Amino acid sequence: MKHLPHYISLFAIFAAGLIGFYLFSYDRGFQMAVAIALGLAYVSWGIIHHAIHGDICIQIILEYIAVATLGVIAVFSLIYRT
Repeated sequence: MKHLPHYISLFAIFAAGLIGFYLFSYDRGFQMAVAIALGLAYVSWGIIHHAIHGDICIQIILEYIAVATLGVIAVFSLIYRT
């Protein structure tokens, strides 16, 4: 339960991303920007979360970057599917 505030903030980041996708469903370019911002926010959250708990290392940073990159690629493929 000690991590609950951290996960609530992560949930808020993802909720803001979903709201952004919904509000700007008419503009693919802006949806791409929302996806990139969401990926960057996720990586930032992960780095801050692990830095606070003192277990940050390069492998963790690279893992967050990899997951965010895969997520952004998946969203791009959905936005620009033909």
